[in-house]
Amino acid sequence: DSDGDGCDDSCQPQGYAVVTWGHPYRGGDSSSVSSQLSSGVVEIYSTSEAFAAIKTDGSVVTWGQPLQGGDSSSVSSQLSSGVVEIFSNSQAFAALKSDGSVVTWGTSWIGGDSSSVSSQLSSGVTEIFSNSYSFAALKSDGSVVTWGDHHYGGDSSSVSSQLSFSVEEIFSTYKAFAALKSDGSVVTWGDQDYGGDSSSVSSELVSGVEEIFGTSGAFAALKSDGSVVTWGGVEYGGDSSAISS
Repeated sequence: DSDGDGCDDSCQPQGYAVVTWGHPYRGGDSSSVSSQLSSGVVEIYSTSEAFAAIKTDGSVVTWGQPLQGGDSSSVSSQLSSGVVEIFSNSQAFAALKSDGSVVTWGTSWIGGDSSSVSSQLSSGVTEIFSNSYSFAALKSDGSVVTWGDHHYGGDSSSVSSQLSFSVEEIFSTYKAFAALKSDGSVVTWGDQDYGGDSSSVSSELVSGVEEIFGTSGAFAALKSDGSVVTWGGVEYGGDSSAISS
């Protein structure tokens, strides 16, 4: 027991009880699920107005604004066990299960409803990324599955062929995504004013990118030669021409 939690490698941690406060309709009042939160909670996640807690048995407890993720009754049977991590955007949750499947709930058009891509989310998902309006799931084969608001990253059909293999990590702004591939190239989609359109710097993003950073509306890519490439909303840092030299 090197981590001091009173539990060796053969047992599960005890978990914790949860205490809440704040606006009663936005997660501050958890009295409806208080018995479920009295013990065994290992992690808590949030949208803008709701919470979701994972327990030691892999089950999930939710409370707060119903439409923004506080009500998970429609998927309760899928959240009763096997959940290893939860991801969120402003109004929806996405739970990653131990079998690589994904369960979603919350505001439907912002990612709470993933039925359009359910077959792609039934297995093989390793990580989920989000912006404020959409989700992007990275699968073990290097492909990406997206859902949520079609204008803000939920629809990646325009770059689907580029997202079908070799994606290593995904970054986001408020309304767009940028995927870094194993060959150092970058693929972007979502709102063009928030970094979804990188066509103006496409020649600089075909190779050599090591890391991507995002503001609320722009991206900056760090390349292996130490140079930086920027794109997205000018007011958010997308235009670095004044200091390019």
